[in-house]
Amino acid sequence: MSVFGFSTEPSSGGDWLPIVKYDARAGRFFRVDYNGTDNEPIDITGNFKALADFENVEVGWIMFPPGSAPSFVLVPMGNQIPARPSDQHKNGVRFLLKLAKDCGGDKPIREIASVARVFLAGLEAIYNQYLAEKAKHPGLLPVLTLEKTTPVTTGSGQKSSTNYQPTFRIAGWAPRGDLQPQPRGQAAPAQASFATGNGAAPATGGQRAAPPPQQQQAQHTVSADDFG
Repeated sequence: MSVFGFSTEPSSGGDWLPIVKYDARAGRFFRVDYNGTDNEPIDITGNFKALADFENVEVGWIMFPPGSAPSFVLVPMGNQIPARPSDQHKNGVRFLLKLAKDCGGDKPIREIASVARVFLAGLEAIYNQYLAEKAKHPGLLPVLTLEKTTPVTTGSGQKSSTNYQPTFRIAGWAPRGDLQPQPRGQAAPAQASFATGNGAAPATGGQRAAPPPQQQQAQHTVSADDFG
């Protein structure tokens, strides 16, 4: 501790939450692990299972500038959304997840943020279900799994594009445990930038990730050991 009341030691970057991102153009979830030199995207689409902190969702404006740190201007859900800070900022959400043991790596508590319309539509549907059912599960949070992704095409001709809307399922409910709200800055470091439909897709060997097969995912169950 310095005379200023805070540490002046160089930051190791370890205080930043690792992230999960949804690539809307491929309909895939990736957790992003920092291997000491680079960010490594790990595809967790097939076994995605996460405890979602829907009690502390943030909404507002997000900008994902290519090659730079994201800009967040967010407020807790239920508060008035602030004025749009720039034309480049888009409506988005941010919240915390705790990935299950079989997909979370050694840092299961992660942050996810997105401005992709298809992701927000899928999230809205499961969030509304959460609101309708949460009174039956006091003190618990929903465990989300990915049931399927559905292609959504907009535009026409050469201007058409296809993105994939996720359909989530509440596979169960579990205690919050160590998934506690954490103070987070208004911008993440550049090395932890998000790519969620409007930026570059996660690095996958120089090629765009292939969409997952359009069939229902395996039905997940929730066990006491998933998030222990």
